[in-house]
Amino acid sequence: MLKEYRPDLAFVVTADVWRDFQRVRDETGDALCLGFLQTCEDHIRAGEESGDMAKARHWRSVLNLADHYGVSFVSAIEVDGEIIREHEKSPLWSYPADADLTRKVIDADALYVAPRSEPTILAPLVAP
Repeated sequence: MLKEYRPDLAFVVTADVWRDFQRVRDETGDALCLGFLQTCEDHIRAGEESGDMAKARHWRSVLNLADHYGVSFVSAIEVDGEIIREHEKSPLWSYPADADLTRKVIDADALYVAPRSEPTILAPLVAP
């Protein structure tokens, strides 16, 4: 599994996305497991089939958070302006002050975060 440790990032999500991410991760054991993916895809499909595009976009946001945060657990999460760190800061990493974190909004259209200071073409982590 590719890991991209980014202690300089804060993934910005809504409280609803964070709540559902945590619930599904707890139910399935990990954000990068098949059960997490299938749960999100089932909700996305149900939203699309019922015409509830807000539901579909919400669950795509949950899945996008899993794709990003799952490969960089050292990153912070920002929910409604509050910084959350699920893991204590490690002396192995250099952490900027919370005010200096690079914010990355995670929503239904979130793209992969480019490595630090390297220009790249952004591509979705999960095919739509």
